[in-house]
This record gives sequence, structure tokens and C-alpha cells, in this order.
Amino acid sequence: MKRGFLNGSKVKKEPLYPGSETSSGAAPPSSTNDSGAKGKGKEKEKEKPAPAFTKLAYGKVDKIGLPENYESPEYTLLETDPSKTDHPSDLLLMTTIPPRTYEGPDDPDGHSEWIVIGPTKAKVLNHPQYPKPVPKPIPAEGADGPAFEIRDTPDTAMSKGLFALRDIKVGQLIFAERPLLVSPRNIGLLGATYIPEGRSRDMNTIQAVAMYEWEKQLEVAVGRMSKENQKAFKELENNHKEDGSGPLLGIVRTNGFSIEEIYDGEERTDVNSYGAILKLGSRINHSCLPNVTYNFLVPSFSFQFFAQLDIKAGEQLFFSYCEIEQSKAERDAELAPYGIICSCPVCAHATPETDALRKEFKKRTRQYMVKIRQWISEYDSAAGAGAPEGAGSSKGRLNEDMLEPILKFREGLLGEGLKYTKEYKAIAWNLHLFYEKIGVYSKSKTFLEEYSEIEEATMRGASSL
Repeated sequence: MKRGFLNGSKVKKEPLYPGSETSSGAAPPSSTNDSGAKGKGKEKEKEKPAPAFTKLAYGKVDKIGLPENYESPEYTLLETDPSKTDHPSDLLLMTTIPPRTYEGPDDPDGHSEWIVIGPTKAKVLNHPQYPKPVPKPIPAEGADGPAFEIRDTPDTAMSKGLFALRDIKVGQLIFAERPLLVSPRNIGLLGATYIPEGRSRDMNTIQAVAMYEWEKQLEVAVGRMSKENQKAFKELENNHKEDGSGPLLGIVRTNGFSIEEIYDGEERTDVNSYGAILKLGSRINHSCLPNVTYNFLVPSFSFQFFAQLDIKAGEQLFFSYCEIEQSKAERDAELAPYGIICSCPVCAHATPETDALRKEFKKRTRQYMVKIRQWISEYDSAAGAGAPEGAGSSKGRLNEDMLEPILKFREGLLGEGLKYTKEYKAIAWNLHLFYEKIGVYSKSKTFLEEYSEIEEATMRGASSL
């Protein structure tokens, strides 16, 4: 999963959204219930599906504006029971997870505002383990309070960041939180839908209309938040101030985390999935050498952030906004919409060799695993046939020199900060088996300990949930 949103249109859905006037007094007095809205007063000519596109404009963009005499649709707000799950499949709702009640306090773990298609809301509410509380970190011995703090970074380009207040062991749960906002990643379908037949449907116009209409929906969703959450949302960074994005959409585009576990329909794609804005998680800055990873749990509707490496007190928490299996040039291109020029150690010391390693390490790991298993199998076969050790064909012999390219590959993984990947774990396990087979037990033990360390880190994270 990666931070940020892609936007595209693959399937056509009639947009039935509440307009911005509902957040300024026209809405019923409570955000307890789900809100849905149906458009009125607009032409109902045949509509062409929006052209597919994957990315909105970014950077300084000229000539981004609404069509001349553009009229935005009007809507009638509908309020429904928040526990209702049998909504029409084309209705986009604004709901609060978990729902607020008139007579009781807010949930101690917080609430998320969710812009969602009706059937997808039902997936969460009907989940067999929903609802669950947000997982809590195991308190460190002799330590009170969170293991991190928000503060200014030495790098002015990063603004604020999260810093460890004490040592954090790999695999430990650092914090968990419900997002401030969850919304569809695909806003591209809005553009062509709202442009009447006969009007220009060029890409700039479609994007301008889509961003304008989506900003209105975000105004409503953010307006449903508590005052504290509204403040936290609006204080997040916005790197999209010159590309036609409204102030709220700019924050969403800058700070979004993809959610793989929630999507419309039966199969997840980039255009039917959802993303989230977080109060704490969205403060984590980027590095191509991340020390934090995350997952999302549907029953608690929450994100969990874990240490991916051992983190020392005072170190900043980092997450990679881009895929790590790419060259530096490819990572730079993926980071461009954030306005990021990465200077992490991996980027500062990138070479053609490290680029190749990052692009190929998964494939090369599989190849090396096959080789080691084949060598061990041939050795066992030769031994089973009664050949004396070291005698006969070289096909059944094992010696440490065979491992030279694999050991060099392992060092490369360590240098690129890839120790806690499943690929490195597989390398460690198979090196343990090889050295055990040839009787070099000291090295076999070393690699078994490495494997066990990574496995324990994985289990430590699982036990936190």
C-alpha cells in the first residue's frame, strides 16, 4: 500500500452527493445520521462517461478553471439511520464510523467521517468482528504516555514530523488511530457527469469540474467533524495550492493513505478503492529508507503503525510514499506530486547497481532460493546413493564458495535497508539450511538467529492487535 491518491474513472456511477450548503445550516442539526442527497434542477441529457485518467494535475498549472457559465447541481439532503445497510447501489453517503449518538458521549477511540457507496458501507457494518476498539500499544516498562511526539524537523521542507521519545523495538505497535476522513480515491467520474451535452469535455475542463465538485463534498464531510478534528485536518500540509485543487482537496491529495481492505464491488482496483487522512499518521514524513510500516483493520476501522526497524530515541519516524522496488529516477517521478526531492541515504548514494538491486531483489531472491534448495536436494540424493562425501561428480558436492553471489546479494539488501522484508528472511533461512548441511554450525546458527529475529518482530506486531 502507498500514501496518496490516484484518480480515475473506470465505471460510471450517478453522483448523488450532498452539496456544500448542508454544512452551513441547511442540514439537520446533527451529524448522527447518514446523509445522502439527490440532485435536482439540472438537465438530464445523455451523459458520456468520463475519459479514464489516472492522475490529476499537480505543480503550477495554468488555465485550470470552470467552464464559462458553469452551474453546479442542487441537492436535497436525506437523513437515514446510521445502522442502515440496504442503501441503493448508486447512492454515495456521508456516514460516521462508529456512529455518534444523541444521548451518549463520543467513542473514546474517536470517529471517522466516511464518504462511501452504500453497499461498501454494508461490508464494514456486516463484518463478523465489527465493531472492535482501536488496538493499544503495550506500555514500555517504566514509561508513560506515547512513544513519540510531533515537532518541527531540521529539514524545513518537511515542516513537522513524528519523533521517537524512547527506543522502539522492530515489530512494536507505535500507535493506532481511526482516520479523520475516508473517501473514494476516484473523483474523475464527476467531471464529465456534471458537464451538459454539447459543452467542452476536454481534460482540463473535466478535471476542473471534478475538483470543484469534490471540494464541495469535502466541505460537508469536514464540517461533520468535531472542532478538534477539523482543526487537525486543516493544519495538515497542502502541496497542491497552484493546480486547481481547493484547500481541502489539496490536503487530501497531499496526505492520503491508501486502504487496500475497503473497496467498492468484488475486486479492488485503483478506481474503486478508498483513502484516508489521519491526524497522526499523515504527519509521518517520507524516506526511501522507512522505519515504519502500517496496516488497516476493518473491525476497528483503524490504522496501526509498527516499527519496521529498531528506532532509537530522538530518531524521526519515516514511511515511504513511493514503491521501494524502483530506481531512483522512478521514485523521484512518483514523489513529484508531493513536491518532494528526497535526500535520504538511499537516494544520496544511489548507483546503477543499487537501482538494479531494488528493481530485481524479489525476482533474484526467488532464483537464489531455488538454487540453494536444488543444491541441497542434489547433495541428499548423492548421499542417499551411497557416494562417499566429497567423491564422485561435483553435482552432489556442497561448499561455501557456491554462496559467494548470494552472500553479496544479502549484503546489498542490508545496505538498502531491506533486512525486514520477507525476501531477506527467506535468504537468512536458506543460508541457515545450507550451512547446517555442510556442518558449519556457527554460521548456521548466525543465520537462524537472524531469521528468528525477523520472525519474532512479525509475531510481535501480530500480537499487538
